[in-house]
Amino acid sequence: MKMIQIRLYEETDRDQVIALVLRCQNDGTRPAVTVYDQPELLCIREKYFSEGGCFWVATDHGNIVGSIGLMHCSHGIGVLKKFFVKQDYRGKPFYLGRKLYAELLSFAKQHGFQELFLDTPKNTERAHKFYEKAGFVKIREKDLPVQFDHPYKDCDFFHLTAPFN
Repeated sequence: MKMIQIRLYEETDRDQVIALVLRCQNDGTRPAVTVYDQPELLCIREKYFSEGGCFWVATDHGNIVGSIGLMHCSHGIGVLKKFFVKQDYRGKPFYLGRKLYAELLSFAKQHGFQELFLDTPKNTERAHKFYEKAGFVKIREKDLPVQFDHPYKDCDFFHLTAPFN
């Protein structure tokens, strides 16, 4: 029986988070990336929590099966990062992606975020549909009000303005 819990990231989660992210990213549908292409994975507490953002993990019996992060960039602007769910936990019956995203939105509302941005590889249609259904609108990179690291050269950018639903 699955026992899913969503909680805040702890330093002891680092290796499992890195493994989950790399497993999801390097699934053969996009160019391979490493932890060195996304160094914030090596210092999540510093890059997310200490700058006004947050990072959550979803666990099942102590094993990390999902993650999502919100980086605070500047006044009211956040970047959704590292949103990954292990394949067996996507969609029915768990809807783990929706639950992780709801945690992030709740935090964003409580902490006065007014705009959210994200990047995702161009060929991730399932992710694009999720974000568009959530109200995100695709934008050009040159229209981003803040710069942030993204591991893929060929990606799309999305924007969501408050109020968040």
